[in-house]
Amino acid sequence: MIYKSPLNHLADHNCELCELHMHTDRVCVMGRGSSEAKIMILGEAPGGNEERTGKVFSGAAGQVLDRALEQAGISQQEVYISNVVKCRPPDNRAPELVEIKACATYLEAEIEELDPDYILLLGNHALKAVAKRSGITKHRGIRLDVRGHGRRTIMAAFHPAYALRNPGIHPTFIEDVRRFARAINGDLRVQPVRVKTVNTVAAVKRLRQALINLPPGTVVSYDFENRLKPWDKDWSATCLGFSWSGHTSYVVPLYHPHSVFRSSWLRILRYLKPAMERKDIKWVAQNGKHDNVQAGGAGIWMEHRFDLMLATHLVDENRTKGLKFLSQTYLGADEYKGDLDLKPDQILKMNFRELMEYNGYDVGYTRQLYDPIKKDLVENPRNTRLFTKLMMPASHVIQKMEWRGMYVDQDRLWERIPQIQTAVVERKEGMLETMPRSWREDFNFNSPQQVARWLFSKKGLGLEPTILTKTGNPSTNEEAVQAYIDNPMVQMLLEYRTLQLKWLNTYTLAWAGSLDSKSRIHTTYKLYGTVTGRVSGDLQQIPRDHFIRSIIGAPPGFVFVSADYSQIELRVAAHVSQESTLMRMFLTGRDPHSEMAARILGIRVADLTKEERKMAKAVNFGYLYGMYPTKFQKYAKINYGLDMTMSECEVSRKMYFEQFPGLEKWHERQRRRVHTHHQVTSPLGRTRHLPDILSPDRGVQMEAERQAINSPVQSCASDLMLFSLIQLDPQLDPKECVPVMTLHDGIGFECKEDKVDKYLPIIKEAMENLPLKKTFGLEFRVPIEAEVEYDTHWAGNPDASGLGFS
Repeated sequence: MIYKSPLNHLADHNCELCELHMHTDRVCVMGRGSSEAKIMILGEAPGGNEERTGKVFSGAAGQVLDRALEQAGISQQEVYISNVVKCRPPDNRAPELVEIKACATYLEAEIEELDPDYILLLGNHALKAVAKRSGITKHRGIRLDVRGHGRRTIMAAFHPAYALRNPGIHPTFIEDVRRFARAINGDLRVQPVRVKTVNTVAAVKRLRQALINLPPGTVVSYDFENRLKPWDKDWSATCLGFSWSGHTSYVVPLYHPHSVFRSSWLRILRYLKPAMERKDIKWVAQNGKHDNVQAGGAGIWMEHRFDLMLATHLVDENRTKGLKFLSQTYLGADEYKGDLDLKPDQILKMNFRELMEYNGYDVGYTRQLYDPIKKDLVENPRNTRLFTKLMMPASHVIQKMEWRGMYVDQDRLWERIPQIQTAVVERKEGMLETMPRSWREDFNFNSPQQVARWLFSKKGLGLEPTILTKTGNPSTNEEAVQAYIDNPMVQMLLEYRTLQLKWLNTYTLAWAGSLDSKSRIHTTYKLYGTVTGRVSGDLQQIPRDHFIRSIIGAPPGFVFVSADYSQIELRVAAHVSQESTLMRMFLTGRDPHSEMAARILGIRVADLTKEERKMAKAVNFGYLYGMYPTKFQKYAKINYGLDMTMSECEVSRKMYFEQFPGLEKWHERQRRRVHTHHQVTSPLGRTRHLPDILSPDRGVQMEAERQAINSPVQSCASDLMLFSLIQLDPQLDPKECVPVMTLHDGIGFECKEDKVDKYLPIIKEAMENLPLKKTFGLEFRVPIEAEVEYDTHWAGNPDASGLGFS
């Protein structure tokens, strides 16, 4: 049966305003629902089911939408649902702008005749068509002020088809629909936060005394707005807010053109030190490590007790962690941040009153969120244990590490920058020689379009494209270019990108521009930065090449100590999989890399070369997580510089699982587990939620299966590193030995030259003998080993003339 829309009379089934009419069997599909509805929902375009039945949102995405409306208490009789484009695009692709414009007349007629009081826009294309804005992630969940729609309440949400393809988005989609329902019912209003600006000396005194007089155990939230970090020469704190009720916030204006304390802001901040350093107050913050670093600029050393961002990350690592989303989700709060620009070069230009209110709402909502987020956290005892024993203590150790920074050898830095620049020029000149003269003068090797023309046109290298972009053009991304790695010009292009974009732009030039007065760079680490639980930070992608790493070192009188867990991911995998051969290797002190290389090559371990062992590292780490030969071939080339044929990759995979059959059984267990429970757990109890396993897209499912295998291992390895930092913190005298950086599963320290013999055994002992059973109930089945060594610089003293390229 063909559905007939109540507004079908507005349609023109002979429409030829765009090319879509040539690709569809049903032209101009109008909406479904009541013509008396005051609620209108707009999607993007009809799909295959809608084309067949004439009824919009009648397929799988429509079922998701209908269930969300029902859960939100919105009756189908109250709603009219339509699309901004009325014909199905070929292959269900997204509608193009020209098609949206062509259908604008029909959409305007629907809106005019229906005259809704409420409109919900589903997806970015509906947002563009009605609200004339782009960025559904930014604009979803808030009331939009749309020109020409005066009295109407207009909001946006993710498209249900997007939530269907990516189940991890589904909770956010449901929350968006619920917020829309609250707006319809008049329940969507700002939670009461009274913002008091503390803008006199007498008021600051009263605030300090009030904080000092609070009973022990009082929960107090705090939040800084600032320019830059304390080690930057132009640093300043713009304002500081406190709240202990959640409904009243006290904001102290500091460095701002309209602040009465502009010239004395640092003295005002230091005056609050006795109150802010109270140990018996339960300080609460959103990403408090950032705020503590700001306080440290005034000599105020704070350690918060509860961090909303870290707690939220443990509860559900996939969830958005921003204060805006959390206040909407938990408190039903309306948007209060608006389009405020808090970038360092803009914050002082902000309206003073708006800035005070912004900070006041931030700190008020932080206090209000403490109770519901803590409730979610303590529902899972493992999360509570990880939060109190690992995440919060690690945050405090890392905040000190960020403050201290890493020492940069400026002699090496300024020596190597021109060496890299020379190498960049050499590679550019080498590539330009292969081009027509007319291209050379203005050729930009950072332009994907120009590089594609050089690689794939007949006047250039004439290569055959293997990967296309969404627009159908040849891709020049890393994966696409790696396919031609045997071509010397392509090799030169990859080297140019490494040298220019990474070695120069990301590292050496960036370091040169951010050194503090003590020749240190300060990186930022995120304990919530990855869904797997691994720590993320500015250094995590630093090249392995010693040429770059050895620029970082220790100041005169100190040495740089590198402490790295030995083959930690293989050891964790041996523990969780209980693979007998791999466990036996570690228990008897044998090397899995060497034995794998010897097995593949059919030679004795003693006869292996360094290059042959490197090949085994690629095999072990590639197949450890279930990689297949096609992907492994690219992985081995990109990560280890190995050229392996497909048959060699297939043989290596076969031999790998013959050597370690328990790993393949473990892979299967993890796949079954994630299909059953939609989540997996690390040995320390960290949960990785994988709702994408429910996706109808097999590719999305396979990615969830892959993460079910690698997430528990990678997160455990990273957590062991964090836990060792916590154990070492009270054992190190900061005047003698301190951690200055972490990278993946290793830690870098600065140690006084005459104290190395004292601290190397302490570091090794702490890392290898963590109190895991006492703290987490975990007893490792294989030994954990750490390699600790030192030199004047990280990675030692390589030949400065060698850039690491052959």
